[in-house]
Amino acid sequence: MQERNLFSWNVLVGGYAKAGFFDEALDLYHRMLWVGVRPDVYTFPCVLRTCGGVPDLVRGKEIHGHVMRFGFESDVDVVNALITMYVKCGDIKTARLVFDKMPNRDRISWNAMIAGYFENGECLEGLRLFCMMLELPVNPDLMTMTSVITACEILGDERLGREIHGYVMRTEFWRDPSVYNSLIQMYSSVGLIQEAEKVFSRTEHRDVVSWTAMISGYENSFLPHKALETYKMMESEGIMPDEITIASALCACSCLGRLDSGIYLHEVAKKTGLISYIIVSNTLIDMYAKCKCIDKALEVFHSTRNKNIISWTSIILGLRINNSRSGLVKEGLEIFDSMKYKYDIKPNLKHYACMVDLLGRAGLLEDAYGFIQKMPIKPDPAVWGALLNACRIHHDVELGELAAANIFRDDTRSVGYYILLSNMYADTGKWDSVAKVRRMMRENGLVVDPGCSWVEVKGKVHAFLSDDNYHPQMKELNGVLDRFYEKMKEAGVEGPESNQLDVTEASKADIFCGHSERLAIAFGLVNSAPGMPIWVTKNLYMCQSCHNTVKFISKEVRREISVRDAEQFHHFKGGICSCMDEGYRN
Repeated sequence: MQERNLFSWNVLVGGYAKAGFFDEALDLYHRMLWVGVRPDVYTFPCVLRTCGGVPDLVRGKEIHGHVMRFGFESDVDVVNALITMYVKCGDIKTARLVFDKMPNRDRISWNAMIAGYFENGECLEGLRLFCMMLELPVNPDLMTMTSVITACEILGDERLGREIHGYVMRTEFWRDPSVYNSLIQMYSSVGLIQEAEKVFSRTEHRDVVSWTAMISGYENSFLPHKALETYKMMESEGIMPDEITIASALCACSCLGRLDSGIYLHEVAKKTGLISYIIVSNTLIDMYAKCKCIDKALEVFHSTRNKNIISWTSIILGLRINNSRSGLVKEGLEIFDSMKYKYDIKPNLKHYACMVDLLGRAGLLEDAYGFIQKMPIKPDPAVWGALLNACRIHHDVELGELAAANIFRDDTRSVGYYILLSNMYADTGKWDSVAKVRRMMRENGLVVDPGCSWVEVKGKVHAFLSDDNYHPQMKELNGVLDRFYEKMKEAGVEGPESNQLDVTEASKADIFCGHSERLAIAFGLVNSAPGMPIWVTKNLYMCQSCHNTVKFISKEVRREISVRDAEQFHHFKGGICSCMDEGYRN
């Protein structure tokens, strides 16, 4: 009778635990003790799983006491459940104490402890224990292998990642898609996108996780066009995307300014129901904002239920970068106020900086300054930097100098603020002040980041610095550019040579442009097949001279050339730019 009763109790406790009714499972366990039914090796794993699921460390320790009282502290299954419970409750030290005291350990014991370290952010300890496990030797299981690969990703340890990959290839795990997916993600995250491609190409049964890992890998490796190409391939294979796939592809659209693809993905998200995921809504807001469709961004924002802090940040940032009419300033202020007072979300310094930028870009400099003075928290350099940038745009040197003084009270090491101040002086023709700022930078041991552009050719990214003289193809690239300059002169198009006649203008352009994109484009022309599009990313702004030059090149060679600078996306085709000659710095 006692055994039959115990079996019934175990079934009930286990059933509630598996269904997620943790409180009910624990209540049943205590009722079982109260009526005098003694727990066994099947009872404790169920009850401990329940404590870990809540999680409830106090009750977990109470059950640990029961394990000792009833004499099950040497049973491997029970002790494994104890380790898992402590891990789930975040008490990794006690979990290790229990593990170390075990007279006999099986593979589950090792896996539980290793996975526990990873789950609690102690990746190095987990990897050390994994190495000990292999030395004994104890064979890991699939869950442990994927956890170990993920730990290499988190640590950014490329060497160890390759070693784990080699180990996988010598075991039965090399056939499992989940291991391949983890390897793709690991290689992508440490910047080895070509290694990720190799693993992906060898994966026989690609699921949505495989494709998504590759798409997000390309997007994170500054290869957004490849991310979109891979998404199209995935669709052609009949694989349905998940919310992470859509979000990664939308991020690629944002980088490329591909509004058409973004609208298509929006429709896919609506048809599949993925629009209900907050990560999809947030990336849609960001995509529409960056593609200058702020009305669509606002539409998505207002239709999003259960907005989180990222939703509010995305729309406020979107209003900031699309500040083209006074109505947006009013809407931005309303959203900011509703965030604080209606939804009780406390703005952080980033939100305040965005609002200062929004007001400042609209020319409301005094309002922006007044907004800073009324802040309930101390403004940081980023907030004052937003005001300084607005003063640069609207040529208010006096207020800009006040903003700079507040910045340099707290931060004298960030090069970007010196560049902003220098640009403000340059834009207003105060070249003596530009020289003073440069002298301040030298005195503080700071150097200006040189202009740098990246171009992707045949799957490999090549970087070019301003005034780069060390590239092995430099003579050839300069020769290509010189021929274009000559043709521009013959066609009567204003190009680099005309700017060089004006030393002031040339110096000004060097400050905020650096002209590095010209070398990257020339490299792309020389090293890719005719007709292939060229994609360039640069760290500074694009000047009028470079803009004119690239427009001419796109028409001359009949190629599409895309340049993403620090502030604007430029798509050149047939001598016309998508910014309609309004996106460069002059």
